[in-house]
Amino acid sequence: MAAPGTTSNPEQRHDLTRTTRAAHLMQVILAMSAFILSHVLISRTALRPWLITQFGRPVYIAGYSVLSCLLLAWVILALLGTERTPLWLTHGWAYTFAAVTTLLAFILIAAGALSPNPFSVSFRNAGFDPSRPGIVGWTRHPLVWGLTLWGAAHVPANGEWPALLLFGGSAVFGVVGIALLQHRLKHQQVPSVTRGHIDRNARFGIALGSVLWGALLVAHPVLFGANPLALLRAVWG
Repeated sequence: MAAPGTTSNPEQRHDLTRTTRAAHLMQVILAMSAFILSHVLISRTALRPWLITQFGRPVYIAGYSVLSCLLLAWVILALLGTERTPLWLTHGWAYTFAAVTTLLAFILIAAGALSPNPFSVSFRNAGFDPSRPGIVGWTRHPLVWGLTLWGAAHVPANGEWPALLLFGGSAVFGVVGIALLQHRLKHQQVPSVTRGHIDRNARFGIALGSVLWGALLVAHPVLFGANPLALLRAVWG
């Protein structure tokens, strides 16, 4: 006798497996669509300036970040429940590339979030000094570049579908976002900025980003299953 919720008919079992796979994949697609649409509908419409006017830029950025994190968590949870299809063989260098690039990504995200930046996404807008721009003197969009690098860092080490949808999609989405931000800046009057330097915000961002990166490496097996530290030890002996 088949266990409850199962069937002894091979054809029915095959159909049930296909249906389950399709349902999991649909959840991934829905989660990714919600993630992308939330960014497009908020940042590319009149809703963004209205929210900033009503609640202020810091509250808007904080709420926008929380919403993005929740939707990203939904995408990751959907991926963890989906069957993986290998696309290419992962080589040892990919794990080193992922570790180094995600460290840079976390530093850019932290420093970008903390630094005053009238050109791009940041928790702070007021207090920007064009003569002492900090990290913004090197890149106008440090936070967005950090998120883009986070996605790109995972692509070589995750040669499977649908993980490629998340990481590759995040990298492409970030590049498109930077291009749109740059296009918007061309139609605005922006101050001339001197060369970047390591200021207090950048130093704190380097420290905070490094701590978050290390904490995530340790927590990675519990949160996502894969153990990057074990993989790095296997590569480097």
